[in-house]
Amino acid sequence: MREVLSPAERERAEKIRHLDLRLSYLQAKFAFRIILAAHLQVPPRDLRVTISRFGKPRLPAHDIAVSQSHSRDWSAVAVSALTLVGIDIEHRRPLGNCRQLACHIMTDQEASIFEGIPRELAARKFLELWTRKEAVLKCAGLGLNQDPRGLHTGWDEPAVQFGGLQYYLNALPDYGPLVGHLASHDPHQIIMRSLPAQLDAWSICRPAAAF
Repeated sequence: MREVLSPAERERAEKIRHLDLRLSYLQAKFAFRIILAAHLQVPPRDLRVTISRFGKPRLPAHDIAVSQSHSRDWSAVAVSALTLVGIDIEHRRPLGNCRQLACHIMTDQEASIFEGIPRELAARKFLELWTRKEAVLKCAGLGLNQDPRGLHTGWDEPAVQFGGLQYYLNALPDYGPLVGHLASHDPHQIIMRSLPAQLDAWSICRPAAAF
């Protein structure tokens, strides 16, 4: 995997002391380059990727928008030639303190609804809301530099307003243990693909942003 990464990415990987976290980082960057290289038909090591001061990846030499998220051993990459995109995934897991965490990410209205969610569903609903907010903030190019309490998404709204702009939100199809959402400015079509080495292995189409 190191062979296709940039010198800066390899240097950062070497600074990650925990082996599992280092491997997760390498896998995510490897997947990012392999997927984009397949779309652009260029060698993955030749891709010039820059990172904004808020952490959003960009490809200056190509007229596409990209976004990436990874959680544990899973990685998701959104690619669009039509609109800005933001993607976020989370590995479903127990969250014993999700009700305490709610006050740090939820608007008052969201928190009020969350209080009525059954305990057995609380962790999943928390992660669903988190990925909705993170997808929008990534699409906006802000990431967690923006307080998520300043963005109301709720759980079911297909589109939300933020910063004077409209963002369309779509839940990613159930895939393994993942929860995820994709945000964009336009309601185009998402094409979901499983693995970069098997780009035609399967696809799911939904009315949403280009993926």
